[in-house]
Amino acid sequence: SMAPATKDAFARNEDGTAVDPRAFQKAIREDPVRLEEASKDPEVAKVLLGEDMNALQELLRSYHLAEKRRRSDMAHRSTDAQRVSATVPRDSVAVYDALHKAGLQYGPAFQLLTNIHVPDTTN
Repeated sequence: SMAPATKDAFARNEDGTAVDPRAFQKAIREDPVRLEEASKDPEVAKVLLGEDMNALQELLRSYHLAEKRRRSDMAHRSTDAQRVSATVPRDSVAVYDALHKAGLQYGPAFQLLTNIHVPDTTN
């Protein structure tokens, strides 16, 4: 099959592997910024720039999984942890006032907030 020339070299499959690992590798080699990033860790560089395409795909797959896990942890952490750590109810008017005095303008998304809790900093 003839692939279009403008194909994204960094295109990834559902599982995080490169659609075209050789093109992916070539694109990293040709991008000074990415090449420098990739070279920071010698082990990673060895795989990213090496001859073993299976190892490259495996690295991309595990990176993708770690990234997915990190994102879902962040999502859970953001709501649950905030709920747990922010236990002190605050008057929304006072909070808005404090934000305003700090020079923070709040947009329409914040204007309906009535139930504001902050972390307990007494201990």
